[in-house]
Amino acid sequence: MKKLHLNGHSLTQNENTLSFASFSEKEDKTYYYQYNGENLKEISRELYANSKFDNRWGSISRQLEESNFLYIESIAKCWVNEAGKRKLISLSDYYNHTFGENWENNYDFSIIPNNIFSDVTNLMTCTIRNETICLLWPHNILLHFNEHDELVQYIVLETSDYYDTLYQICSDGQGVWAVSPTLNSVVKYRFPSFEIEKIYHYTTDEELARKTEDIRNELQVIYCDHALEGLDYPEYISYVNGKLSICDMENKRIVIFNPSSGKIESYIALNSKPFEFLKYKNQFVIQTDTGIYLLNENEINDFFD
Repeated sequence: MKKLHLNGHSLTQNENTLSFASFSEKEDKTYYYQYNGENLKEISRELYANSKFDNRWGSISRQLEESNFLYIESIAKCWVNEAGKRKLISLSDYYNHTFGENWENNYDFSIIPNNIFSDVTNLMTCTIRNETICLLWPHNILLHFNEHDELVQYIVLETSDYYDTLYQICSDGQGVWAVSPTLNSVVKYRFPSFEIEKIYHYTTDEELARKTEDIRNELQVIYCDHALEGLDYPEYISYVNGKLSICDMENKRIVIFNPSSGKIESYIALNSKPFEFLKYKNQFVIQTDTGIYLLNENEINDFFD
């Protein structure tokens, strides 16, 4: 086991490197680092972003500049559920319906807020069928770039609750999965429509679990006698070794998640809270509240930080 850094987050890896950000509260500044399998060095924000987007950040970032906001507004949509029927409508139509046709004059916000794309660490990325998907945290906004790196969709995702915030996404090659810590939920979105396919919500409230069929077709409420039977603040989801892995933060473990049933197949118990879990080359990477660690496969079950 190797402790790579004391304070890091927003891990991203490609074939050769592992990169992450580290925020200094004392200096009120974000630093960026990169590990090549041997050495750790400080890097620029630009290099970190290129690592996150496989050296395509230049073409992608240009499409997120303010000069392109009119185009983004023209494709901006959101999923709504009206009388049990789900449909995709433009954001401008949604705001007109919700706040009135003069909402731009009456409210201090716009369809594409200024500086919304300024923090690259808030872009959670995954790849499906050679296309790049980004979740913009904490806005539940999904950006879809096609195989030519062209921005083709900007969608405000539907979640299980208005106050729900998605924290991380990954792909199993079939759809896009996300986790919501605040509502103890795991969500699967269809590709490329990004309509909700299913939601697993974990609760110790037996009455809520009994009313599953009354809530919505896609929502499966899983009753747990205690928190360890389900998830308690799922912080991160990743597709590792052909399986979905979730950082079950408050339960201090990393679980293997069954996408068909929502059940926990197995887990790795930890002594601290996990925030991120992925694989870099032949090693596992765990970020906990004590740092970032590299582990070989035979060390994962004996991890102690």
